[in-house]
Amino acid sequence: MIAAAATLPLAAQIPDDVGFVPTLTLSGAGAPAGSNASVEAALRQALLGQVATEEEVEKALSFMPDVVADVNGTKITKKQIIDMLISRKISQQVLALTSESYLRTAMQQYVEQKIDTEILRQKAKEAGFVPSEELVKTHFDEAMTKLPAEQVEELKLQLKERGFSLESYRDEIAKEDDIQANASIAAYEDKNFISKAEKAITADEAEKFYRENQQKFAIPENITVAHILIQCEPVSASDSKEEKEIKTKADKLAKEQIDDIYAELVKNPDRFEKLAQEKSNCPSGKRDNGKLPAFDKNGETIDGAGQLDPDFTAAAFKLEKTGEFTKPVHTQFGYHIIKLLKKDPKGYIEFEKVKDEIRDFLIDKSVSEQIQAMLKAERAKGDIKVYEFTPAKTATKSATKEAAKD
Repeated sequence: MIAAAATLPLAAQIPDDVGFVPTLTLSGAGAPAGSNASVEAALRQALLGQVATEEEVEKALSFMPDVVADVNGTKITKKQIIDMLISRKISQQVLALTSESYLRTAMQQYVEQKIDTEILRQKAKEAGFVPSEELVKTHFDEAMTKLPAEQVEELKLQLKERGFSLESYRDEIAKEDDIQANASIAAYEDKNFISKAEKAITADEAEKFYRENQQKFAIPENITVAHILIQCEPVSASDSKEEKEIKTKADKLAKEQIDDIYAELVKNPDRFEKLAQEKSNCPSGKRDNGKLPAFDKNGETIDGAGQLDPDFTAAAFKLEKTGEFTKPVHTQFGYHIIKLLKKDPKGYIEFEKVKDEIRDFLIDKSVSEQIQAMLKAERAKGDIKVYEFTPAKTATKSATKEAAKD
């Protein structure tokens, strides 16, 4: 199953796996293709130890020349990169543990992204999109309206931990020059690429993709069950004698309790939901009468949320009739009684359920391809220089144009 790229209100320009605090920018149309780090990653990285000083960052980037690139007369400097890393509070720990070779690769990738961003900024300026606080606020508010409600709530919680509301965070980032520049890029991309792609990609195009890529929407044979769990912790070889005794007693009590529940169900099967609510140690008991997400023979949930215990899965798939339930089943989590609610053969997700997702995917793909083609053309015809990172000296390279022709 495919998934359209989620449009988050924040993204990074440095690859997330590099280990640096990502540069927070307005995303979606506003960030260059390839910007895909999450707010969560940014927050996580920001908490990694003591913040590095300017001297420490400068020393770590000593292999870089003062000017790393020139884009039609606009210089991208090492100082800008140092300032960015400092403003994003890169930690001493991350800096110290990152090898120079890895750091070089990360910075080279970042410079390439900065070149793309500068080309987009210049194109936006030519088109009359002037960076401003109001442009940031407008784009931010529009992005919020397009996000699912649960993502907005998650973002609010993440920002609250940092002492911000959505509005105060928006107003704070709106003051930053880089954010304003990205907002102007977003407006430029929306008019020149996104709006056109949204008109071009019709429901017929989405259905054509669906028909030609059926395997992406295949669903394996799966079942939906409910269960009652009496939890107990398994004995481990590393447990002390006392711990083993405690766990053995707890296991015996859990087994007695599940046996009592099973005996009651044999007499009155209709009490399964009630007993799941009252007796089950799994949150699904009170939340949904013990019902779990549908899963396949490998124990993988159809919605991709997780995977079930192999012993649980094997016992569940032995059930044949709707309403039938197992004898107590022992797994690493304790003792279960599993009831079959539904069994579905393998098939395909209905087009109506995924047509919007497919259309969003095709729009994103079209926009990305158009922007990349434009960037390649601008690199080929523009006056763009990239300065290599060499151990001894800086060598000027005008190979960007040749690379664009490949």
